[in-house]
Amino acid sequence: MSAGIDDDDDALTVADLLLDEGTPEAQQALRSRIADEPELALAMAETVALFESFRQLRVEPSASLGCRLSDVVRRAERRTLPAPRPHWLGKAACVAAAAVIGFAVLWQWDPLGRRAGTQVAPVVRIDAPPPGWGRMRGDPVAPADPVAAEPGSKPVMREAAEVAWEDALRGRLGLETSRRLEQAFEAALRPPSDPLRRWLEPRNALASLRADHELRAHPEVRRALLQLQGGLVAVDERVQELTGRIAAELSTRCAETADAADAATLQAVALGVRALIAAGAVSEQRSTALACGGDWLAARLSRCTDARLVVALAPLVELEAIGGRYGDLLVQHGSRLIDEVLRADDDTWGRRRPELLSGTVPVATIADAARLLRLLPGVGVDAARCHIVRQLLLGRLRERRDAGDDGPGLLAAMLYGCADLLAPAERDEVERELRRWTPLRLAPDFVTVHQLAWGFEPGRLGFTRLQRELRRLAVLPDPGSLAPRAAFCLCLATGYAAWPGDAASLGRAGD
Repeated sequence: MSAGIDDDDDALTVADLLLDEGTPEAQQALRSRIADEPELALAMAETVALFESFRQLRVEPSASLGCRLSDVVRRAERRTLPAPRPHWLGKAACVAAAAVIGFAVLWQWDPLGRRAGTQVAPVVRIDAPPPGWGRMRGDPVAPADPVAAEPGSKPVMREAAEVAWEDALRGRLGLETSRRLEQAFEAALRPPSDPLRRWLEPRNALASLRADHELRAHPEVRRALLQLQGGLVAVDERVQELTGRIAAELSTRCAETADAADAATLQAVALGVRALIAAGAVSEQRSTALACGGDWLAARLSRCTDARLVVALAPLVELEAIGGRYGDLLVQHGSRLIDEVLRADDDTWGRRRPELLSGTVPVATIADAARLLRLLPGVGVDAARCHIVRQLLLGRLRERRDAGDDGPGLLAAMLYGCADLLAPAERDEVERELRRWTPLRLAPDFVTVHQLAWGFEPGRLGFTRLQRELRRLAVLPDPGSLAPRAAFCLCLATGYAAWPGDAASLGRAGD
């Protein structure tokens, strides 16, 4: 950042002074003004802190770098010099030997079952769609059971039924007034440029969440991360104070609402669990509250659908990353969440869209769903199906933007849940629009502030300015109730909880 002293474009700035620019007279004049004006003194201090933080910048390799290097090495090992061309007699002998060996192998194997006394059923391959994928009205009904290729072999997928499902969904999307969902569906069906990355990244993200949570238990790590990101060390004290109240209220809320599962209570408990995970400090009271909140949400998964299922699953996938208790439930109900979007029957995709793609679901919940589906492949949910639903969710957000919703909530949702799916130009545009908003202007809508703050990654244009503005949130009063207090806590913990891998990289740099 650079702070000017007046409106003159040629005037010396704080950054110029630190870089020893300008004449000695101009430098001395600016130093005098800094001594007299507190605002310039604050700008000077912030600029010095920014310049000092540049000394700590590190660039870590991506998670797929090792795999790509290994692939390069393997390809290099396979490259050999061409063998010298053999004499024509030697070549003829090789061909004859190969023909004899091939004839002997085919005779022994007898793949066509021509020898007398043997009867082999012809191999039939019919592919089936993934579980839960249905069909539209009027589509031909696929066989109920897959046909095994050979006795004792595993059933294979029915390709005809899967193609029928895709065609049916394309037909339904073609009837929409907006083409955003159709475009998103076609983008989701394109083969990935790097299939390994789609499988590997969710597992690496969960591993990073676990490592970061363990490191955030140490106050010195949290404060070092806050300084690294441009935050105030005192913010951590406010976060720990808030999470102490959150833990007490979360335990009380779970005990008082043992049978209740209304949307407001579900949202409050889910945000409380996520705030305790983000805060990082481990104590007996907070560990007990975290376990209570996780078990309370897990017990209600079977009664939740669509948006409420997203709210309940979002904290459980983080709990699975740090404790490993809910893997089976996440696979079961995460797959059910995908089925609720992709299943095509007389009702869903017949008379109406799935609820998550309708106009009744808040954009913040759509963003949570997209972020959740990015992590679910790490616990065993099908990565391709998660990718399809994420693309459809992004298509729905684009629809709402085309319809005139260009507020900070929708833009923050696109960045928080789908930043990796956006084209570079579109992501730059979304971030440019979001830079018009400051966290203080959005308060007390702390859910939007949380998604805005966690969506801007380090190194992106506007990141440093956003971290400076987040510091001003620390002086706001306690919102009072569990849900807004937990969302407020997530905003303040951005510096050390938003980006998995930062704490681990800081630990490696300090070794």
